[in-house]
Amino acid sequence: MMLFLGIAFAAMGLDVLTKLLTSQLLGEKIVRLGWLIELRQTQNTGMAFGMLSGQWLANILMPLAVVFAGWMLMRRYRVTSFTAMSCGLVAGGFVGNFAQRLLLGYVLDMIYFPWLPFFVCNVADICICFGVALLAFSLLFRPQDWQEKTRSAKDAQN
Repeated sequence: MMLFLGIAFAAMGLDVLTKLLTSQLLGEKIVRLGWLIELRQTQNTGMAFGMLSGQWLANILMPLAVVFAGWMLMRRYRVTSFTAMSCGLVAGGFVGNFAQRLLLGYVLDMIYFPWLPFFVCNVADICICFGVALLAFSLLFRPQDWQEKTRSAKDAQN
């Protein structure tokens, strides 16, 4: 549980810090970091890729429903350090974006990839994507991460 909370708070803290720095230092400027990345401030009133832009209630309820469904699923399984780390990244990113969306009505995005012209993101988005990718990797290649709690409890009794 401590690993989960530590990763979640670190992801959320890094996201909040980068959003504060972006809003204070970047403003309307565009900063090129080579050909790979640009920093530019945008306000996303939707979800990923701007989907459901302006639909405030859907942007609040849908992420809550997904996190709730994920929590219901994950509580069936024995927690390993790998799944705790993965879920911590997802949870930290979720809280970082969700809090800003709830308070301001939008999420501040600042990381732009010129070779992906449809994609602007922030640190929370990267944490969520990386955490989900780690969970997918775990599902495919780490069966020990997906042992049901009831099964392991029965095995311990025998």
